[in-house]
This record gives sequence, structure tokens and C-alpha cells, in this order.
Amino acid sequence: MPITLVDRARSQLARFFSDGPWTVEDDAALSGLVGPGEGWTRDEIAPGVTLAFGWRGGSFRLDVEADGDPEAETVEDDESKRMPVHERTLGDTFEDVVVIETGRNPTELRFATGPGTTGGMGRFTREEQGSSAAVAGLFREFDQIDVVRIDSGVVSIELNDAVHWHDILLEVFDAINTAYVKPRAIPADRQYERALQEIGTMSIKDPRDLARILDAVTSPDAAYRRVAVAKLENADPLVVQKPWTRSLEDSSRAVRRAAIRAMAHAARPDLRAMFERALGDKDACARYYALRGIAQIGVGRAEQSVDRRKRDDDVRVRLAAQAALENRLPK
Repeated sequence: MPITLVDRARSQLARFFSDGPWTVEDDAALSGLVGPGEGWTRDEIAPGVTLAFGWRGGSFRLDVEADGDPEAETVEDDESKRMPVHERTLGDTFEDVVVIETGRNPTELRFATGPGTTGGMGRFTREEQGSSAAVAGLFREFDQIDVVRIDSGVVSIELNDAVHWHDILLEVFDAINTAYVKPRAIPADRQYERALQEIGTMSIKDPRDLARILDAVTSPDAAYRRVAVAKLENADPLVVQKPWTRSLEDSSRAVRRAAIRAMAHAARPDLRAMFERALGDKDACARYYALRGIAQIGVGRAEQSVDRRKRDDDVRVRLAAQAALENRLPK
């Protein structure tokens, strides 16, 4: 730290340990004085009292933890300290390795599984299923499937009617992923895991935690921004308006996805402008969740924009647009 800032930092620390109030603004001031860094340290300074300090979300923080504090125990069990969890949707398939491609006609879709695809190649029908247990399983589980074709790195599925894709695409995708894609060792995203540990366990009901989450939305690290915008899903609508608006312009695709996904799950009418804005995102996953959000609040004035998405390059986006126009929730 520059010598000219030492006295100011010492004054801030003295105030932290005094009986006077310590506010969110004080947190920000101390963080600005100390500057960037890494690491988190916990020291027991008295029996049952621990001082924790270091950098979280890219900002320097000080915390005091006391054992046996009833209020702290209540917060620990608070659902607001957990990352939002939802049922799987087609939006989650964008994070998987299998790529969905358009087939030769509307009834067919191709699932690019990669060179690790297992099983004999060929064209199989309900009458001639061959000897593959995986192919037999697809016919057995989905009455709508007429043809299964296995090529090098690709599984093609043809239905008896294209209208059924909206209802079973997610289940067919998961079945193919399980049967034809070998488990892969994916390197852990250490920075994202670290962000989850630091930001993901904060409570949006705690004013200091909320301030830190909002601070992390502007972190130079995309992993922290990604976790922060997702944590805001259940926060006050007035609080999230600016952070989410900013996140839709983020250079990181993962951050934009996390933001629009959180908005779609919140599904509030006041988010309509952001849903419509995300319809033009270059990322298909963001467009899918924008449509899912619109479907839940009603298409309304966005009918023309939604109708254009029926011709989207991505089949999941096309299905979501059709569902929204028919007042159905996309899968």
C-alpha cells in the first residue's frame, strides 16, 4: 500500500474495531484503500471469536465471526444463502457437449455427439431395430420415434410428427447423452468454484452481503459476475434493475446467460424490456431464456419479435418462440 494511504487505512481499521457503526459504505472505502489482492485468512482472536479478512469477489473484506450467536445460526439456515435451483429445461442443454442440429426435414434432428459415440452405425426402424440396446431403448421409451440413424459422431432421430419435438426434445437429448456420450474428464473451473464459495453463500437478505453481491456484479472476474447476477434472482426488483441491465451487455457469454436465466425464473412483468432486448443476443441460450421469460408474462407487444424467432438458427429457440406465441411455457 502506498505510504500516503497507510494512515487512512489505519483509521478505517480502528473504526471497524470500535463500538461505532460500520456501514456498507465503510466496507467499500476500506476495500478501495487496500486495493486488489488474493487470499482469505481466519484467525481466532479470542475463544469463540474469529477474525476473517482478505479478498472476496475481488474486494478486500473484514468479518468477525462469533460462535454460539443465535442470529448467525438463523442466517446459516436461511434459503437466501443458497444458489437458486430449478428443474432442468432445454436451456440447460446449451451447457452440455452434445450439439443439436437441424435434420433433413422438420421431423428429424441430428445430435452431434462427437467422436466418442458408441454403438453400431446404420439406419434403424421400429420394425428393424438391430441388436443395439441403446437403439431399442429409444424406441421403447419414445413412441413418437420412427427412425434412428447412427453415423460417425452423430445420432439422428426422426419422429412421426414434428409437433412432438416440443414435448420430448429434452428427454430425447438426455437419453442420447446418456447412451452415446462417454463420460469425459472436464477440468474444474477453479475460479467459478471459488466465486461460488465466496459469493454463492452470501444472503441477499443481509444488507452487507447484498452490497457485496452487487459489488461483485462489476468485478473484473467474469466468474464472480456470473455468480452475482444469478444470486440476485430473488432480490428486490428495484435492486436488480441496473445490475441485470448492465449484465445483458457483458462481454462474457456465461454472465449474460446467468443474468437472463435468473430473469426468466423471476418472470416479472417489469423485466419485459430486458427480455425483448435479449431476443437479439448473439447467444442462442440467452435468446431461449428471453423467450421463456416472455412466455410467462405474456407476449403482448413483443409478438413480432417473438414471431421472428420462429426462424431462428437454433431449434430450441424456434420451439420456445412457438410455445410463447401459443401461450405455453417452453420446455
